[in-house]
Order: sequence, then structure tokens, then C-alpha cells
Amino acid sequence: MVTLDRLVLVGAPAAGKTTVGRLVAERLGTGFADTDEQVAADLGLSLPEAYASLPEAELARAQTRASLPALRQPGVISLGSAAVEADQVRTALQGLPVVWLRVSVPQATRRLGMSALGMETLTVMRKQLDALLQAREHWYERVAAVQVDTDRLSVAEVADRVIEVWRGLP
Repeated sequence: MVTLDRLVLVGAPAAGKTTVGRLVAERLGTGFADTDEQVAADLGLSLPEAYASLPEAELARAQTRASLPALRQPGVISLGSAAVEADQVRTALQGLPVVWLRVSVPQATRRLGMSALGMETLTVMRKQLDALLQAREHWYERVAAVQVDTDRLSVAEVADRVIEVWRGLP
């Protein structure tokens, strides 16, 4: 049984979860929660600062702590990209309408502004992001009811597709 009072967006960094999620929530007249914003607030650091300075296990625990209560609330939820790695989060996602916003590595690095970092740094970052996506892709596929490819779409077009597929869920 799918719960239609909620809509969860998952995907890689720069897939558009926050931007699209806010627009979808506005269009549906419902609340919006971004677990990355909650993690940053809980840690007292920006997300880039947290990733640069804290151990991965601590960040994973913070993602889980932010995700579980958010998933119990109605509205549109933008789930941090790493949250799907936690068993507890995947369990909480069962029965919820989950849309995987897919983004390619080249598009993600463009959206993150990494193209300006120079060829060598961009190459390293793309390889790291590619490895991250390969590690998480099976989790996104496992929890998502549907996928929306975002590479060649505007934010408004992605939001339209998300709402369309959400309304089509059983």
C-alpha cells in the first residue's frame, strides 16, 4: 500500500532533490523537508564542511537521525543522498512513494560547479562521484517506485514529471 500523503525524493548529489522538492511541494500545497538541511543544522556545519571534516560513520548516523522522523511526516521529503545506505532508512521507505531523480556524473559535476576547478581536479571529482553513484545505485533502484532522468530537463519539467508519476502510483 503506497502512502500518498508523502513523496520522497532520492538520488545523487546535484540530482535536484532540494530544488525540485521545494517546487513540487509548492505546487501540491504541502510541506517540504530536506534531510541534508536538518543534518547541517544538527551538526552546526554546512554540509560541505561536515563532509570535509567528519568521519563517514558520524555523517551516516546524522543522516539516519534526520531521515527517520522526516519520513513519518506528510509532505515532500528530500532525502540526503547517502541515507539509502542505512537499513533503518530503507525499512522506513517501504510503502512510501519514492522517486529516484537520476543524474549523470558529467551533469552532476556541472551542477555542482566543479567544471571551474580545472581539468585535473574535475577528473578526480568525477571519478569519485562515479564510484559513489555505483555504490549507491542499487539502493536507489531498490527503494524507488519510479525513476525520473533529470539531465536534459529544466527544474520545472522535472517537477512536472515527478508530480505526474506520483499521481500515477497505485
